[in-house]
Parts: sequence; structure tokens; C-alpha cells
Amino acid sequence: MTYATVADLVTRFGEAELIDLTDRADPPAGVVDTAVADGAIADAVGEIDTYLGVRYALPVSPLPALLVMVTCDIARYRLHGTRVTDEVRARYDDALRWLKDVALGRALLPGATAAANGTTTAALAEVVQAGRKVFGGGLQ
Repeated sequence: MTYATVADLVTRFGEAELIDLTDRADPPAGVVDTAVADGAIADAVGEIDTYLGVRYALPVSPLPALLVMVTCDIARYRLHGTRVTDEVRARYDDALRWLKDVALGRALLPGATAAANGTTTAALAEVVQAGRKVFGGGLQ
């Protein structure tokens, strides 16, 4: 399952930008190369799943609109390659920040199924340091 489509990219960023980013034909064909765009979307989904898989069953279902937006922002960043603008980089950085928050339980995916490993937002980590145990809220 994918979290976005080529049509989602076109809706968000415009056909002209997608043609510029995907049309690698020589001479240029003047159309969106859907194979290139689909490849960037697949790369974005792979990156996203490394974060979401910590807390949620994959693929995520139902699909929140925010996840479509994040997928598009990451795919767009990948398509820009070495021509990344400040705006595209900022949107990518925002997407990663949100994904990290989801992985850490500071942000949620409403309606998504929790991961089978039992990880929840209330899970506490145990750290042993110099003979002392640290449990979520204090030292013992």
C-alpha cells in the first residue's frame, strides 16, 4: 500500500513542477514521468515506515490526510535531488520531525492500529546506569 499517488503530488505541487522533476527524457517529453514519481513515493513510504513501524501496524490504515501530505513532502524532496530549495528542505525537515514525534509517542495517528509488539505511548524504557535504574520518571 502506498500513502500517496502521483495525482496527490500534482495536486499539491502542480503539474509543471512534477514535469520539471520527473521528465528525464532526451529530448524532454513534456509530461510527468509516472515511473519516476512512483519511485520517489515508494522511497518516501519506505522511509516513513521505518518511523511508523515502531508504534503502528504497517501499512497504516486508515490513511490520515496528514500522512498523505508528509509522503508528498518527502517524495518531493527526493525528486529535487541536488536542486533542493530552502522551502522543500524545510518541509522535509518538518516531515521528519513529525515522524520522529510519532515514533516517540509525542504525536499520534488517529485510528491507526497499534504495532503487534505491544509498544504503546505509555511504554516506559528502563535504563541501567552505574548501578542505578532509571524508570521513566525517576531514579531507584
